[in-house]
Amino acid sequence: MQVFVTGGSGALGRPTVRLLARHGHRVRALAHSEAGWDGLVAAGAVPVRGSLFDAGTLTGLLEGTEAVLHLATRIPRDPSPDAWAENDRIRTAGTRALVEVARASDVRTLVYPGVVFTYAHGGARWLDAESATHEPTPVLTSTLDAEEQVTGFTDRCDPDGVRRGVVLRMGMLYGPSSGSGQALLGAARRGRMPYPGPASAYLPLVWDEDAAAALVSALDAPSGVYDVVDDEPLTRAELAAWLTDAVDGHGRAPLAPRDVDPDSPYAFLQRSQRVSNARLTRATGWRPSVHSAREGLRRLAASGAAAG
Repeated sequence: MQVFVTGGSGALGRPTVRLLARHGHRVRALAHSEAGWDGLVAAGAVPVRGSLFDAGTLTGLLEGTEAVLHLATRIPRDPSPDAWAENDRIRTAGTRALVEVARASDVRTLVYPGVVFTYAHGGARWLDAESATHEPTPVLTSTLDAEEQVTGFTDRCDPDGVRRGVVLRMGMLYGPSSGSGQALLGAARRGRMPYPGPASAYLPLVWDEDAAAALVSALDAPSGVYDVVDDEPLTRAELAAWLTDAVDGHGRAPLAPRDVDPDSPYAFLQRSQRVSNARLTRATGWRPSVHSAREGLRRLAASGAAAG
């Protein structure tokens, strides 16, 4: 299959492009820097220059494309809400342009990775795309706009179902490809709990390479919205205990859960979201190789020790 990827050089894009190529797909991916270009070539993709906001360029890039994975983001390091403007533009105007060009081309499948963090606080209840209610904050509303564009690719473009729009709402990425793994362990070694929230609140996580595998599986998924998380979400208290153990916590005081200012634009990170991946498993057979953060944190600690 000919697949076009945006964001192929990112934390989610890199393992996804590698996996697509490994599965025999022909991958064309947008590149915005020399380093990104070289990385895409190494991963097995054909890098191309272009802009999400230039419909004319996109029309040429999508020629012959059967599926699009729209992974582009611009997540800022600056915590201020104003810093999210470019990311919001990619999610809104960029997604809209991509969908319009795909609708006028031979593209049959369009996949977008959303986030589960738009879900309202759920306590200990199991949540999924069908049962959860949304409570977005300003930094999250643009991802719901992108989801609407992608699901509309099916509804408005092909009511008979030949064309498919698939949204995968991701848990928080961690693992070897995202670059966050050693940062998590580093924070834990300094005595800081990297995941905010009350001790009893569940946090949905997903190993980055499992998230990539979910994106590849979505090429064959029915149209709809699915959740991509590990099998067993842990509470912050459980995560604190396992993080402490992962950094050789013998004699070390357990990490203490921490809160975020309730007026912060990132207060949503404190919600309890016990999210299930069952719908995606039923639809595609995808299963995470890392079933919970218990296993993932041990892997990260082992890989860090080996690198050291």
